[in-house]
Amino acid sequence: MKVFAQHGHQPSDKITGGLTEGVIQGAILSARYLPPDRAIEKINELTAIQPGAEIVLDSEFYASRLFGTPNAQIGSLEKWSFLGNFRRRDLVRSQTVERALRTVFDSVAHLPVTAHIAPNIYISQSFDSMEAGIALNFIERSNDTFAETGLPVYATIAVDCKALLSPNDFLSFLNDITAMESRPTGFYLIVGGGPITERSDIAQSELMDANVLGGWMMLNYALRENGFRVINGYSDVLSPFLTVAGAAACATGWWSNLRTFSMGRYVRSNAAGGQLPIIRYLSKLLLNRIKRDQLTFSEIIPGILNGLPHDMDYDGETSRTTEALQTWEAISSLNNDVQSSSISDALSTLDNMVTQSEAAYSTLNSYGISAGHETSLEYLEQLRGGVEVFRKLAEI
Repeated sequence: MKVFAQHGHQPSDKITGGLTEGVIQGAILSARYLPPDRAIEKINELTAIQPGAEIVLDSEFYASRLFGTPNAQIGSLEKWSFLGNFRRRDLVRSQTVERALRTVFDSVAHLPVTAHIAPNIYISQSFDSMEAGIALNFIERSNDTFAETGLPVYATIAVDCKALLSPNDFLSFLNDITAMESRPTGFYLIVGGGPITERSDIAQSELMDANVLGGWMMLNYALRENGFRVINGYSDVLSPFLTVAGAAACATGWWSNLRTFSMGRYVRSNAAGGQLPIIRYLSKLLLNRIKRDQLTFSEIIPGILNGLPHDMDYDGETSRTTEALQTWEAISSLNNDVQSSSISDALSTLDNMVTQSEAAYSTLNSYGISAGHETSLEYLEQLRGGVEVFRKLAEI
């Protein structure tokens, strides 16, 4: 399973470094942070570093509903010709969807990407809604619009986590997709949560629900079983769980809003900027990030350190680039750990990973290190529950 960089604000040398080291195998470029006059140069720069890398562009068309609103924060999206204020009531019409798809295609068809991500809207509430119907319309017409370039085509499914709480609705949505005559190569799948900015200093545990994880895994599994290739955006430490379910690639970045998706990223916050989040270390054993001073916990439990090359970079000053490289390195290693020819065995491996994490936190608690103990155990319980929800949905 491949790991991609989720491109965003202040990329610096992070993506180029990740491709050079081989800890990532591609990048999902953001039209919000990449103006059209620099897109070809950037794509060529990345493919020159690693010729086999997969480089795609997310047009972020789902942000179009915020275009022109007073608090919109859409960056370079304003410079791309495809972003317009397509009203939802107009997108119910097939000809409007076709026009929206063609507008995006005309803007990106010349780019030297390795595949195209076709646009879609964001399903904010339910798979049984007008939004879901519009999204299906976009998906059904994606391949016909983009396939003339000869490149693989990934239709977008961008959905709020609340929609995954109704399994019957999203399973029906999946049935509609698999019944389509015109099929894209695969899907670019995004699951969104609450408001998050790059300055948020939050753990994945604050965003996790067992039913959301189980549903997200089921989306990957069902699509893969029906012959589609799935790229998951903003999946971060959930990547090994999606790998087991059949993901072809998962992506994450260096800010909180590149690790977890939120439509709030396109709305200007009234809060003061404040300080940037502190640099953290992603521990495979803990399945979460810890602060630099918590690395001393490895004196009690050596396994808190991953035993990977970027561990040594945390001995002294650590840069944001190093933090990103360490994240990709750890997630790549986690994905490798869960690879198996048997999905039942792989699910058991996930269960064991969670059990080992729980044991590590309990050991730390026995030494009087209790900060965040209850939150971490609750997070791990949701991960365990997500695997069980997936088992039931997939009947494994």
